Amino acid sequence: MSIEATRARFAGKAGQRPAGHVRAWDLPTRLFKWALVLLVLNAWLTNQQGDAGIRWHIWNGYAILILLVFRLLWGLVGSSTARFAHWVTWPWTALRYGFDLLQGRGRPYLSHNPLGGWMIILLLAFVGSQAIAGLFTVDNNGMYGGPFANLDFGDPTPVQRAMSRYHHLAFNLLLALVVIHVGVNLFYQFVKKDPVIGAMITGKKPVEPFADQAEMRPGRALWLRAVLCLAAAAAIVLGGVKLFGGSLP
Repeated sequence: MSIEATRARFAGKAGQRPAGHVRAWDLPTRLFKWALVLLVLNAWLTNQQGDAGIRWHIWNGYAILILLVFRLLWGLVGSSTARFAHWVTWPWTALRYGFDLLQGRGRPYLSHNPLGGWMIILLLAFVGSQAIAGLFTVDNNGMYGGPFANLDFGDPTPVQRAMSRYHHLAFNLLLALVVIHVGVNLFYQFVKKDPVIGAMITGKKPVEPFADQAEMRPGRALWLRAVLCLAAAAAIVLGGVKLFGGSLP
């Protein structure tokens, strides 16, 4: 269904909301999102366990990095709503959308709206920076660390100390971003009646005259592409650690 066809349905039924739903998000994208939520939560839980949870914490970090690399690849070859080209806009486009939203003129989007797209990029970048910093992090007693902590070479280098401070302290900033993200999603879900949370569970949205695209287009061999992206992501992360001299736990 094209955007023009969807708009025609609205024009033909002025004042009425057309029945039915359209596909909004593919399953690999939805699995990525909820898996990342669980892994970020588990990163906090394993960190609270001290030395007893450090090995799980490290593997959890690898899993987060693999998921993030998968999402970067999926943003290039995934379904239409998953691709960065369809929802990463120029900053001034996002600002214009924000002004329209404040004036009650914000149009519905099937995927991320311009402001939401930049929030997703910010969250991915922040989670990624935390995970990358973890590769160089040394714990407080100097006994455990990431694959590039170089624990056998004496005191941590200035870079390792800076990475460690960032990894330990910046998690609170990440939590603040998550709270903002959740709050905005709740606002859209329950105030604006735009089921952004429900769509990330069911993969569908009610039919509307969306500003970006009328329906998600999965493309051919969706699951084959997803599996290949995940395998490539694991090879890039784990192979990259070994290639640059790091050691897996």
